[in-house]
Amino acid sequence: MSTRTSSWRLTLPKLAGLAVVGALALTGCAGTASAENPAHSDAPREARAGGELTMLMHVPTRSFDPADDNTMASTGDATRMSAIYDLLLVLDPVTGEVRPQLAESMTPNDDGSIWTLRLRDGVTFSDGTPLDAAAVQFTYQHIAQKGISSQTRAIQSWSMTVVDPLTLEIAIPTPNMHLDRTIADSLPFVVSPTAVQADPEGFASAPVGAGPFVLDEYEPDNYEVYSANPEYWQEGLPKLDGLRLELVPDAAQRINTIASGAANAQAPSSDADAALLANAESQGLVTSSVAQNGGGWIYLNNERPPFDDERARRAMYLALDRAELAQVALGSAEATAIDTMFVADSPYHEADITFPEPDAEEAQALFDELADEGAPVEITYVNIAGEVNSRTAQFIQAKLSEFENVTVDIETLDVTAAREQVFVNRDYDMSPYPGAYKFPDPEPGLYNLLASGGLWNTTGYANADVDAALDAARATADPEERRAEYRFVQEQFMSDLPGLFTFTPTITVVADPSVAGMSYNARGVVSWPEVGFAAE
Repeated sequence: MSTRTSSWRLTLPKLAGLAVVGALALTGCAGTASAENPAHSDAPREARAGGELTMLMHVPTRSFDPADDNTMASTGDATRMSAIYDLLLVLDPVTGEVRPQLAESMTPNDDGSIWTLRLRDGVTFSDGTPLDAAAVQFTYQHIAQKGISSQTRAIQSWSMTVVDPLTLEIAIPTPNMHLDRTIADSLPFVVSPTAVQADPEGFASAPVGAGPFVLDEYEPDNYEVYSANPEYWQEGLPKLDGLRLELVPDAAQRINTIASGAANAQAPSSDADAALLANAESQGLVTSSVAQNGGGWIYLNNERPPFDDERARRAMYLALDRAELAQVALGSAEATAIDTMFVADSPYHEADITFPEPDAEEAQALFDELADEGAPVEITYVNIAGEVNSRTAQFIQAKLSEFENVTVDIETLDVTAAREQVFVNRDYDMSPYPGAYKFPDPEPGLYNLLASGGLWNTTGYANADVDAALDAARATADPEERRAEYRFVQEQFMSDLPGLFTFTPTITVVADPSVAGMSYNARGVVSWPEVGFAAE
């Protein structure tokens, strides 16, 4: 094990003015190679060829079928599937730009009602099936038929036409000048139609993709072993000969395992525990992180008492010192609370639109007012297991216990159970989003969080004016029009407060110093082709 210690952080860079964002949206992602300007966690170093890398995963494998994945979590199935399927498009975690990878380009018509996806020529799945327009269409129909993915409703409204073997046309009912970001964010994986049709039930554990690796061995709830795909479409890639993804749920154990030399890295995550990062660095490991818009996010169920009443939601902001919450949750005095919905370098940052400051007296007045009306705030906090989540839940319970007419019980579930109870059944009062809710560009993340019927609108928040503004921003590529619409959305959010934003988010990687070429998308899902070991 090397003893070299280093750490560094990227902050969201100032984009080259609104015109850059608009131009990207207008022209789609037409470009060249996948390696163009990726947001590497280790940008200066290129990996050499060869070697086998072990990455530690946070949560067990649920399925290798993209149709079964409702989270796209970097710490779970999505990073595993990225090795098998590669990424069709990449949403950059820092700039919010879309870059092509398996796709050659994706461009809209004039009003964003029809998008043209152009694929690279000569790409095949590892079973020899061509990765063509029909395969992409099959994949999206497969996802819609299973009906598990949050994207199902959107896909069911699409009209897809195979124009030629490499061209798929997608007509959508509502104009969207940013559909490429949705594809990159939530629908980046393409399955082999031949393999799915041959074994529909078995595909979830015996996947076939066109990615840099093929799955050789799978031990459920333990590990997977992958080898380099000899038919991978990018010459000279992947850099690694093999890959092992191993489940280690405990965060401290992951750090100690990497430090011991038994593994090389852990999957990128967005709820870094500062104490564990400091421990990692003290043991000679490298940590790196990028800051994003959004933040730690706690759903408040707007569809049932007490949070169907705006006063109860506002009381949460007034009762909790979110700066203190951030420090406790992340285990660092340097941790900060999110003050505005977009960070200062974002073109959508509005310095005068901020979250409510804590005010215990006003909070108590609201709690009392609700109790006097026969609706005291009595809630169950559905916690998702994990150090950061647990500290957050305990902090909230402790702080709210200082108020009268407030009761908080904590129910802790693992990720799988929470997914079912919170995200599918919406049977909860308060519950955290796993990690942090991040959106380098408002599309599709902010839309999905706040629009009525949005894919991640688990709060049930519904505001017709917000819907109209989000739709208007989605329908235009004009940067000034987008900024005006998102300003209105921010103003409405601060009025309605449908959920609780907490700490400032980052995507963090921990690795031994030999790991190089690591890059990932806006969700932190690893792009594997260039990951490997540094030459020195």
